[in-house]
Amino acid sequence: MALALAFDQAMGLTVLGSGSCELRRERSSPAYLLEAKGFSLLLDLGQGALRRLLDTGRDPAALGAVLLSHHHPDHLGDLIPLLFALNHDPHMRDTARLGLLAHAGLAPILAGLQGLFGAWLSPPPERLAPTWLQPGQETTLGPWLVRAAAAGHTPFSLAYRLECTGASLVYLGDSPASPDLAPFCQDTGLLIVHCAGSDHDPKPGHASPRQAGGLAARAGAKALLLSHFYGDVDPEAAVASARALFSGPVWAARDFLALGVGAGHSQLLGES
Repeated sequence: MALALAFDQAMGLTVLGSGSCELRRERSSPAYLLEAKGFSLLLDLGQGALRRLLDTGRDPAALGAVLLSHHHPDHLGDLIPLLFALNHDPHMRDTARLGLLAHAGLAPILAGLQGLFGAWLSPPPERLAPTWLQPGQETTLGPWLVRAAAAGHTPFSLAYRLECTGASLVYLGDSPASPDLAPFCQDTGLLIVHCAGSDHDPKPGHASPRQAGGLAARAGAKALLLSHFYGDVDPEAAVASARALFSGPVWAARDFLALGVGAGHSQLLGES
């Protein structure tokens, strides 16, 4: 169920997947629904994302875009069913008009899938319109200005900054918390970081919880959302670790958690 935004909240975020590659009932793979001014998009498309979207009562055909952070399967596992539905689900075929944003290095993946499956996964351009980005580029998408930066997780990883009506959200995704990213995250209303491991057992290519807190503080972010939890990570311990360096609100993501993002602040809305 969609939750109403207050007058000063420009964007609504619903966590569809707060987990990892692990198969867990309570945590689907990474995916986030972002809504503003009647336009909706997904940040990443991990396996189970479309099912989670349906569970919130939303219509996948109403999505305006999908933004992919990188090519790992837990972040684009639902790409095949999405492409298939765009061609063969009557409602999606007749209604959906979807943009796809990703690093230019992911273009061969889409081409490879379409080469393997042919017409099954090849919707026409009016139904699926890819936009291939490089770090440092920006584009407009519905009500958002979307900026891209190199995320450092893989050679083709992107972090995204989305700005709308004075509000901003940064989706760092899987990335080390490099100080070089602080200007990109500067003053954002909500910073989403995939910490994956703990401070004592960090996972390569990801920020630790403490590093996430340090980046949020350095960037002057207004709130921090930790996500991408593996089963051996205690989310509350991760939050406590981030709070040691960051004085703003810190939350541990869970599936269906909903937040409102305004100009210079974010707040919990409940469960979607």
